Amino acid sequence: MAPQWYRIYATSASSLPDSPWSDTLRTLFLEQPFFDICANTVQLQWNSYLNMVNTLGGYRVFASENGGSFAQIGQTAADVTQFAHTNLSAGTLYAYKIQAFNQDGTRTSTSCQRTIMSRTYPKPEFVYLKYATVEDNDHIKIAWLTDDAPISKYNVLRSLDGAAYDTISRISDLTTYAPSQFYNDTSADFNSRSYYYKINVCDSCGFTRQVAVNFAQTIFLSGGPALSGFVNELQWNPYQEWPLGVEKYEIYRKVDGAPNPAGALATVPGSQSDYQDNVAGFSDFKGQFSYYVKAIENVGDNGYESTVDNSISNEIIISRESRILVPNAIIAGGTPPDDEFKPVVQFIEQEEYQLIIFNKWGQQLFASREISEGWNGTFNGEWVPADTYVYLIKYKDATGALAEKRGTVTVIR
Repeated sequence: MAPQWYRIYATSASSLPDSPWSDTLRTLFLEQPFFDICANTVQLQWNSYLNMVNTLGGYRVFASENGGSFAQIGQTAADVTQFAHTNLSAGTLYAYKIQAFNQDGTRTSTSCQRTIMSRTYPKPEFVYLKYATVEDNDHIKIAWLTDDAPISKYNVLRSLDGAAYDTISRISDLTTYAPSQFYNDTSADFNSRSYYYKINVCDSCGFTRQVAVNFAQTIFLSGGPALSGFVNELQWNPYQEWPLGVEKYEIYRKVDGAPNPAGALATVPGSQSDYQDNVAGFSDFKGQFSYYVKAIENVGDNGYESTVDNSISNEIIISRESRILVPNAIIAGGTPPDDEFKPVVQFIEQEEYQLIIFNKWGQQLFASREISEGWNGTFNGEWVPADTYVYLIKYKDATGALAEKRGTVTVIR
């Protein structure tokens, strides 16, 4: 279909000449309406009406719903041949027609009718943040769930205090409308603090429809040696916020880089956020202890999934201070343990250990790299004279630094 053009002239049955042609008239042709599903509007377009008697006054726009009667929904000026019908009801059959009118309202011309069905599109109903975890002690990984609605973009938001959030990433997919549901935050300083995360979702039209129903706070682990004894003290903030809460925390430990053969060192209730590890049994080791904590979600259906998630903290290293205890005198030829100069060492790297004994003239009398071996006060198989002798102990501490300890020991005969 297209607009039709008309003009007429009068003829006479007599010999009178025909009349001149009339002005050209053109029907109003309403084009097929265009429905914008994202804007929820119908765009109408029609041709201009020509040669309206007494001048064109404008156009009236009429619409009906689901076969009902027509009602005027708008009006345009004479030089405007388009109209947007907004705020439509979903699933409704709309019919439209346009009416041109002259300035005094005595003449009109009506277009053809056009129909179109309005509709809506699926929108996401929820976004659930599954977890935020420190992954491989390298970055923080965030993962979430949504329903099956097409999605154009996720906004990843991060906060230092749980109140003020900043958008740190936008994950979009305008091809399949199924963006990735995880993000690796490589800019977070997870060894210094805990972070809060939220997720916003944009529907297939790009409108922000939903903020995550929950947030997630990472676990920040800290700790150090107790003021006395052989205890390493650990503290962490509780993981937030699984709807079912935290069932338990598992504590993992490495000693000089070797993991605990049994897996988790200990398990504590979800209400606990500290742990004390007695490491007295490792005094013969180098003394470097690393720890991380894993939160385990309570079992059950949280309303979004039945999978049990977990979250891992940062990994910390606690280096025990190397200690070397030495006797200040020995009795040459006496009875054990007074007959041997044998340092007691704790938390050093045994491969770097060396004990050397000198007399007061600088002559080396004894040397050994075995921690279990001490000096019995002899040189070349004979007892040394009663006197004061110099010892030098070389070792590498728990931090890997080379160190020395010097002093004197008195030999008594």
